[in-house]
Amino acid sequence: MKNIFNKKKFNSFFLPFLRVFLALLLIPFVISLVSELFGSSVQLLSKASAGTLPFWLGLFGYFIFQILFDKPIRAYVFGHELTHALFGILAGAKIKGFKVSGTGGSVNLTKTGLVIALSPYFFPIYTIILIGIYRVVSLFLDVGAFTPYFIFLAGFSISFHLFLTYYAISRGQSDLKQFGIFFSLVVVLMINCCVLILLMKVVLPDHINLQSYFINSFNGTLNIWESLYSFGGKIWISFQQTK
Repeated sequence: MKNIFNKKKFNSFFLPFLRVFLALLLIPFVISLVSELFGSSVQLLSKASAGTLPFWLGLFGYFIFQILFDKPIRAYVFGHELTHALFGILAGAKIKGFKVSGTGGSVNLTKTGLVIALSPYFFPIYTIILIGIYRVVSLFLDVGAFTPYFIFLAGFSISFHLFLTYYAISRGQSDLKQFGIFFSLVVVLMINCCVLILLMKVVLPDHINLQSYFINSFNGTLNIWESLYSFGGKIWISFQQTK
C-alpha cells in the first residue's frame, strides 16, 4: 500500500504553528526574565561603587562611541559569522566558506539548526573572548591592577553586542526567518537575558545573585500565568452569563 503521508510537507505545515504556540507559552517567562534583569541592573546602578563603576562606564561608553563614530559593522559582521562557525563546529558541521565585508558576510556550513542560526544574536563572542583571555592570563600573572580595565571592556563589549544585534535584527535577517521571526525573536530575547545575567555574574561576582534572579523569574512567570488564568475565568463566567 502506497504511503500517502509526506513527512516533509507535514513538517512545513505543522512546525510553524507549533513554534508560534511554543513562543506564546514562553512569553510570560521572557517577560519575567526581562523584568528581573532590568530590576537587577537598576539595583546595581543605584549602588554603584568603585568596583562597578568601570562596568557602567564601558556600557554607556559604547553608546556614546556609536553616536560619535560610525558603527563598527565589519567588526560585528566578523564576530557574527565567527559565532555561526563556532557553533556549527560544535554541532559537527564543517566550514566550506567564510566571507566578511563592510556590508555583510556569510559562512557556508555543512549543516544548520536553531542554535547555529540564532547563536550570534545571543552569544556576545567578543565578551566571551575577553573573559577567556583574562582568566587564562590570571592563572600565570597577577592581574589585579588590570581588573578595572577588564570590567570596563566587558561592559563596552556587552553594549556593542546589544546595540549592533538590535541594529542587525531591525534590518531584517534571514537567520531569523529559518525558524519563524516571532519564534526566533522570543528565543533570542530569552537566551540573551540568561546569558547577560551570567556574564554580569562573571564580571561582577560580588554584586549579582544568580539564584535570586532565576527564582524571582520563575515566581514571576507563575504570577503571570495565575493572572491570565484568573482573567480567562472571569471572561468565561461573563460569557456564560450572557447566554
